[in-house]
Order: sequence, then structure tokens, then C-alpha cells
Amino acid sequence: MSLSAGNGSSPWSRPSSRRRRAPTMKIDEQLRTTYKRQRALADRLKNEVDKEILARKPSSWHYESRSKEEESFALKIEAGRVKNPDAIEDAFACVVVVPNYSDIKDAERLVIDLYGSPAYKRPQSHEITTKAPSDFRFDDLRLYMKYVEQGYGPPTGLAGVIFEVQVRTFLQHAWTIATHDVVYKADNVSWRRERVAHQAKAALEQAEVTIESMAALELSAALPETNDQFTLINEIISTLKSHWERDQLPRDVRRLAEGVYALLRNVRLSDGDSFRELLDVGQAKYGGSHNLNWSPYRSILQYLAEQQPDRLARFLTNKKSNGSAFVYDAVLAEMGLNRAGAPRATVLGTA
Repeated sequence: MSLSAGNGSSPWSRPSSRRRRAPTMKIDEQLRTTYKRQRALADRLKNEVDKEILARKPSSWHYESRSKEEESFALKIEAGRVKNPDAIEDAFACVVVVPNYSDIKDAERLVIDLYGSPAYKRPQSHEITTKAPSDFRFDDLRLYMKYVEQGYGPPTGLAGVIFEVQVRTFLQHAWTIATHDVVYKADNVSWRRERVAHQAKAALEQAEVTIESMAALELSAALPETNDQFTLINEIISTLKSHWERDQLPRDVRRLAEGVYALLRNVRLSDGDSFRELLDVGQAKYGGSHNLNWSPYRSILQYLAEQQPDRLARFLTNKKSNGSAFVYDAVLAEMGLNRAGAPRATVLGTA
């Protein structure tokens, strides 16, 4: 299903304005009349549902929506794929895209919190499928909701109108966008084309399973447990957390630890005990607590300048080294160095 963004239009779902539109298929007047009535409802639904879901979804989720086009509407009815042509279930449809499989239930809960239990859904269960293990046809979660007034603003007159909400992961969404027009809107059917599309879907499903199973795979004896770099970075993370409160550290502690690891490696202090001693001595010198006017990195750099000045100076002045480290001007000055004499130092104000 090609969908336009709820807060704009998707570039893949609308033909370029510079292209001449192909002649449109002849549509029976009776179908056209039915379509116009349902399209009017769909457009009004789109306006309401877009606002309501966009206001509730996390920023890391993606949302798109569309009202069904006339030709697609007519083809669906004439192909016998609709039980009630006067109220098709996806005249308005939207899709909520989430990072991983584990987020799908959260998205389903968000939709249910807004509109109540689905009138029905496909597939009916997360645990049971009608597909064979070798079958990789489309089966993203589809919820068929009856619109519920949200209790603010004037009545919309849309209560009880049914619409479709698809919920899928970003990998599922990527497959849908990449293959939909190529496979399902081509001028001919191709066994090979569909074979390749479903092979790609199988590969993406395997990727999803691997991502969801990372915690379990971490314990697998088939993989090495760690290496020296990861061991030291984990020790650095543990030491940082023992010296600073959580709100004094960045949200991404790993990135800070990797920067500290690189700095320690450059000055040839490559063990966890040396790092702990560096912080313990520095903390004691400043009255038993780290200077809260300094970032953790700034404190570590200061302690190196005070406790290991020769190691730090040897690295910063080494013209042949490939490494570099960010250094504050005050630390350079305290070491008796300047920018010109410290080619390995990255400093502010050089742009």
C-alpha cells in the first residue's frame, strides 16, 4: 500500500507534476458516486486521525496515511475483494512504523487507547499464523478500527466509520516501499521478480529475528565473549558510573567511555586499575569530589595533566603520531604548551 505522509506527502506515492498523467481508466458512474461519498468521509477521517496519532506517537516512530484513490477503489470492488462496497474498510488507511518487533504491541496499544478494541484485525494473533514456513507473503499487522470521538472540539460525525491501521517495523516498511510498485503495479506478472522480492523479505525477517534475539545471542558459546578493547571500555563505564551521579554523565555513556579509552590508549595507560587510580587521586586532591564545573572528560584530562604530565606531553607533541585528542587551552597552558607545540591537540577556535 502506497501511503502519503500524515504531515505531508511521501515522494514515492505521488507522480511527479512534471510527468504527463496517463489516460485514466473508465469507471462506472455508480462506482464513482459511491467512491465520492466514501472519499469525503476518508478525507475527514484523515484530518482527525492524523492529528490524533501524530500527537501521541513517540518521535522515533514514523507515520503515514492516505485516502484511497478512485481507480484503486474501483479495481478492488470489481475484483470481488470487498464484502460491502458501500463501506470499504480501507477508504482511509494509515501506517505506524516502529523500530523493532518488540514495539509493535506498544503501537497496537496506542491505537486501542485512542479508538477502543479493533472491530477485527489481520492476522488475528501474533502467535498463530496460517502461513507455511516457506511462505513470505505480506502479513503486517492490520487493525480495523471504528472511529471514536475524542471528546474535544465539536462532533465530527465520523463515529463508527471504519478505517485501517497497519503496524510494521522499519525493515518491513522498507521492503514494502521498495517492492510494492515494482511487483504489484508492473504491466506484467513475473515469477522471477516476485521470487526475488520474497527472498528479500525472508532475509529481512531473519534480520528482525536476529535483532530481537541479541540479548540471547550475547550468551551464545559460539561467539567470543569479548576482547581487550571491550573489556577496558566496560571497566571505564563502570568507573565513570561509580565516580559521577547518573545525571552528571551524558545519556550516551558509551560514547564518553570510547573517547576516554582513546585518550588513555594514546598516553599508554591501557588498564582499568590505572584509570581508577587516576580518578581516585584526582578526586582526593579536589576535596573528595570532582569539580562539577568540569565535564567528566575535562576532569580526566586535568588529572592526566597533573598526574601523568610526561605521558600526556609526549603524546601531544609527537609529530609522527596519527592520534589526536581534544584539549582545553587552560590544560595546555598549565602544561607549558601552546597550540603550535602540540600538533596532536585538537583545540577550539582553529576554524
